Amino acid sequence: MQNNRGWLFKFFRDRSLNYYNSKIKTPAYLDLDKYFADYTVLEESWKEIKQEIEGVISSGKTLPKFHEVDDGQEYISDNDGLSWSLLNLLLYEMWHEKNCGLCPKTTSILKGLGSVKSAYFSILAPGKHIPPHKGPYKGIIRYQLALSVPKNGECKIIVDDKDCFWEDGKSVLFDDTYTHEVINNTNEVRIALLLDIKREISGFLKYYDMFVFKLIKSLVVLNNTFSKSKLK
Repeated sequence: MQNNRGWLFKFFRDRSLNYYNSKIKTPAYLDLDKYFADYTVLEESWKEIKQEIEGVISSGKTLPKFHEVDDGQEYISDNDGLSWSLLNLLLYEMWHEKNCGLCPKTTSILKGLGSVKSAYFSILAPGKHIPPHKGPYKGIIRYQLALSVPKNGECKIIVDDKDCFWEDGKSVLFDDTYTHEVINNTNEVRIALLLDIKREISGFLKYYDMFVFKLIKSLVVLNNTFSKSKLK
């Protein structure tokens, strides 16, 4: 659903997603023990992970906004004048060494989890609303570890019209090709660690997925995403 992509990209994206959907049938929210059992490692260390990102936030450096890192995402990131900021650590198996140096404990944990292909911290400003959207690629599933959840007001994610309210130190796993949105209707910042977990895929789809994964990885490089992910 990226708005700045050309017709050829959109054609391939939509046809590809239709093909994945014809082969993979999973619900919006996924069972953590079945699809990402390593979540327990992250939950055990959530306070240390929280401490690292809060140290970066309080350092005085400016984290890039989502649409500054990924062109064409203004419709969900720059839609209301409120910030959705990121700290990228890992993008499609490529580590952002400078950003990783800011969060050594988190990076060390993630490097021990082979199914994790992308990782970043997501910081939502008070009042931020990420409107309904859906991911274009079913080869990954989205994991969220809540690190700082506002205590007063409504702060939740909605996937396939089903609400999920975050809890500090707790995990959520979902298929982001379902329509989803995020609401932080509070006066506080919400902080989470977001991961892309590689799906286990078999048959011919496995080889097709290898091609798509490498294609997306190439686009990350061509988009100069690492440079855009630097703090200022």
